[in-house]
Amino acid sequence: MKNILKINLFLLLLTVLGFSACNRQTDTEAHADGHPEQGEDHTDEHEEHAEGLVELTDEQFKTVGIRLGSPEERTLSNLIRVNGMINVPPQQKVSVSTPYGGILTSTPLLPGQAVKQGQLLAMLENPEFIRLQQEYLETTSQLEFQEQEYERQRELSRENVGTLKTFQQATSQVKILRSRAEGLRQQLALLGVSMGELAKGKITRTVAVRSPITGTVTEVNVNRGRFVNANDILFELINTAGLYAELTVFEGDIANVQVGQRVQLSVIGENGGPRNRERIARIRYINRETGTDRTVKVFAALEKPDAALRPGTFLKALIETQSAPQPALPESAVIKAGTVSQVFVYEGREEHEGAVHHQFRPVAVQAGVAENGFQAVTLPATVRKGAQVVVAGAYDLHSVLNNSEEAGGHVH
Repeated sequence: MKNILKINLFLLLLTVLGFSACNRQTDTEAHADGHPEQGEDHTDEHEEHAEGLVELTDEQFKTVGIRLGSPEERTLSNLIRVNGMINVPPQQKVSVSTPYGGILTSTPLLPGQAVKQGQLLAMLENPEFIRLQQEYLETTSQLEFQEQEYERQRELSRENVGTLKTFQQATSQVKILRSRAEGLRQQLALLGVSMGELAKGKITRTVAVRSPITGTVTEVNVNRGRFVNANDILFELINTAGLYAELTVFEGDIANVQVGQRVQLSVIGENGGPRNRERIARIRYINRETGTDRTVKVFAALEKPDAALRPGTFLKALIETQSAPQPALPESAVIKAGTVSQVFVYEGREEHEGAVHHQFRPVAVQAGVAENGFQAVTLPATVRKGAQVVVAGAYDLHSVLNNSEEAGGHVH
């Protein structure tokens, strides 16, 4: 015969509301008074019902506050869980070097120090700087003389006094000196030499290395008195205003990722405090190449600047993708026990022992995404269409079911 879990009000109050009851003592006294036939009838009555049902009287149904409902179609955001790191765009990360070598005479920088665009980073000294400035001044002086000679030969040529060959030589010489002067000027501009001061005849043996961006110093690779070669990296600078999240998405999930989707970010290792807050980003770019590890890089821009974030920080992310409408129940209706999710399906009511009894069956379901208090669920095919599910009081039924199973499958 099949077995049924029959629950009385006193035991329900004991397991759900915390009150005690004395049913077991009452049953013992009844047997002691010579009424074993009542116990036998009670057992037979249990065997008439299906196994696995939880049964409440009408009074217990109202006391617990059972509320019934049916799955409804809802469009919930499907979440893709990925890992990633904070990074900075290449145009906002700068390696500072010089086109000429020299001895570093001073630098006030330390890693972590903030700098502004144009701020002095270091001073370099090299005799080559003197030679370039001297050659530039000599060339411009020669150019000035040659331009005057060019004008004189042009006038003579117009009056047919000078020879054409002499005028052509003057023209060629002017072009050569102009080209040389411009080349030297560009070299001095790379060094940061003030052309205005140089035009006054002021030659300097040192040049200043200045910051090309406003940002933060991340690396200082030199010290005072050190000789640096041309194109050696002296400093590393970054501008953290444009930080982005570089996410690693598995190949199987990339089809559901689109530009503009919302991303929830959480930094690994943050525990409590004002920094442990929700950070939101939006997907800007999706790489079209799949890596050897079968993942794709996705880049998301932060909606708000965050001074607490640093490039290289590891993070976890939830990419919100929209899915089609699917059956969903309030989260309170879905009981989670380890890796198993279940709901209680209402099996109807019946009368026995002169009272109305409500029956509920626990049914395992496939739980999906949860959002805004609702969870997507897939009911098994064995559940009849239009069946009602417990949406309030499910955890009370689950507690009663667990207590009944621990008691050997019977509740007296």
